[in-house]
Order: sequence, then structure tokens, then C-alpha cells
Amino acid sequence: MHKLSIVVLLGLMTVCGVSIADEQDGVDFRVDIFQRGKDGYHTYRIPTMVVTAKGTILLFCEGRVDGRRDMGNVDQIMKRSTDGGKIWSKQVVLLDEGKGRVGNPCPIIEADGKTVHLLFTRHVGECMFHTKSTDEGRTWSKFVTYSATPGQEEYDKNSFLHKLGDPPVKLAIGPVHGIQTKKGRLIAPCYGGWMKDGKRRGGSFIIYSDDRGKTWNTGGVVPFVEDLRTGECTILERPDGSLMLNLRTSAPGLYGLGHRAVSISTDRGMTWSKPVLDKNLPSTGCQGSIIRLNEKEILFLNPAVHRKGGFSIRSRRNLTLRLSRDEGKTWPCARVLNKQLAGYSDMAITKEGKILCLFENGIRDYCEKITIVQVDPKWLAAGKGSKKEGL
Repeated sequence: MHKLSIVVLLGLMTVCGVSIADEQDGVDFRVDIFQRGKDGYHTYRIPTMVVTAKGTILLFCEGRVDGRRDMGNVDQIMKRSTDGGKIWSKQVVLLDEGKGRVGNPCPIIEADGKTVHLLFTRHVGECMFHTKSTDEGRTWSKFVTYSATPGQEEYDKNSFLHKLGDPPVKLAIGPVHGIQTKKGRLIAPCYGGWMKDGKRRGGSFIIYSDDRGKTWNTGGVVPFVEDLRTGECTILERPDGSLMLNLRTSAPGLYGLGHRAVSISTDRGMTWSKPVLDKNLPSTGCQGSIIRLNEKEILFLNPAVHRKGGFSIRSRRNLTLRLSRDEGKTWPCARVLNKQLAGYSDMAITKEGKILCLFENGIRDYCEKITIVQVDPKWLAAGKGSKKEGL
């Protein structure tokens, strides 16, 4: 049985350490929100966030009880900020299933800025949870579960994933924010693994809802390419209504291919183009995030290290924010936000048009703490990108 928390926040707020970066005059403030070993958790990981129409920032992450590793006792955690990110509420446990893992949060905010949907998964994609809030994250609806593995009577009635291939399907959401398209479709970027024609397959895909989260369906899968495998992904809608997935990459024997990849859908996410490496986006094997700044500009954030091969903790560093004015064809403007170790990240845009960047970082490990910075878009626009950056 679940140990379910229907949360009512009482407005108790705690002040985190706020610092103004002297050398980065475009960074308004920098706040460490979660720190390893504090408030009952060994490590906090996988941060993501959205900003409501009223300006409330809702931050979600995993609280890992026993260690930094992916598996084990992991809870779903939330914090709120009503002053733009300088002061944060006490952390709230949205879901604790004992020694099991619940995580990979993916929030989606509707176009009106009032309704926030939250998706996340149990274990390694055993099932998906959905809940929503209409009061700035103070309370959340009862969790609805969707099965990814057959034989679970509790969840099979809500299963929609089996069409991807022969069971079992292993689903992982995001982990990064999803979107609502101009036509109202809610979309969460996903990745997973399944059997197809007797062969093990996997890759990036989407799930979507056309009824404001009441039901969810499986969209298209990014074509499987043996030497360019895709995983964690982040999604953007382009002005013409097409969708772009920006993808983490790997290959047999290689933890990362050294660059991100891109796949396009022109039919609302039901089919996707063959993934192509973007040589303008250096990347180690790590998650990244993409978001629209305005009608003409988009942003991308990741540890910009060109590393092809095996995994190294030291390779997750040089967190770089980039700006594109041609829907991701080029990225002429860039600023390094964190030269030291940095990992998973997400972005949001404030009511005033400032850029919020949320990311893991540390000195000896890339996930010692979770930090937020607010960036002036004019400062970013003045930064010059470089093809050698991150090498």
C-alpha cells in the first residue's frame, strides 16, 4: 500500500544562503536549496521546476535516504518559493513508499499558469503516477497510477504502454518539465526499454493527454538506431506547431557520444524523425533541459563537456546556458554558469522574463547540492558561444 501525502503547506518559510555572483553581473542571485546530508536525506537529486501565473516556483526532486545511487529508498520531494526563488518553504514529502524508489519528476503547467500536473515513476519504470494542483502547489489530488508491467491487477486497468512492444515495458519520465502545446495537448518526454520482435529495444518517446490529464496515451518513439541510442529527453514546441526532442545519446559500449541529438515530429508527437547529432551541443552522458524564452528565442542548459566513451563523475561539469534565435539550428550565445562539477538541470521563466536555472552541483561530486540561479537574458545574449567550449 502507498503511504500517501495529501499536502497542505502552512507557509512556513526558511531562508537559504543567497549569494550574488561578483564576476557574473548578469546573475541576480544564487541560492543553494538542498544540501547533502540535511533534513533526513543522504542526497537530493533530479531537480525540476515550473513557475505559476502568480510567480510561485514549484520545485520537485528525489530525496535519497541511503545514498546517492539511483535505486533504494527514494522519496518524492517538493519545495515552494513565493518570492522568486530566494526564500523557500520547508521540504514536503509528496510520496514515500518505504524502501522503494519514487522519482523522475516531470511537472507540466497549463497555459493559464494555474493548473500544475506532476508525473513520476516507481522503481525503474514499474508504473507511473499522476497528480495535479490548482492552488499553487499547496494541495495535490489523489495519485492515479498507470502500469508499465503486466500482472499488477491494481494498475492494469490504467495501462496504456503495452503498444510500444511486447511486455515488459520499462518507463521513465523526463526527468525534466513537460509542455502544453498551443492546441492544449499535455506532453511528457519519456524513455524506456521493451522487447520488440524478440529483440531488446528502447529509446525516447512521449506520453500525452488531450483531456487535461484525465487519461494518458503513448505517442511516437524516436527511431531506433544501433549506433545512436537515445534516452532522457527534453521537449519544445516550435512556432509552426512541430515538436523537437533534444536527446541524451549513447551507443553500445559507449556511455555518451559526446554530443546531444535532435528528433522532430510534425504530427503532434505521433511519429519522429531519425535522431541526428547536434555538433553545436557538446555533452557528456547526462540529462539536459530546453525551454522557450519567448516567441523568437529558445534556451538549452547542460554540462557542456565533449566526452565520448565511459562514464566519469568528473566529466559532469561546465554547466552552460545557451541561446538560439533559429529554433536550435545554431547557438551563438553562451554563458558558463558553473565551471565546477554539475549534473542534472531544469529551467523556467519568471513573470518578469528572467531565466531561472536549477541544477545539481558540488566540489567532489556533481550532486552534493541543488542550486538555483536567476539570469538576465540581456547578459546571456551578450555571451559569445564557441565550438571549443566544453572540450
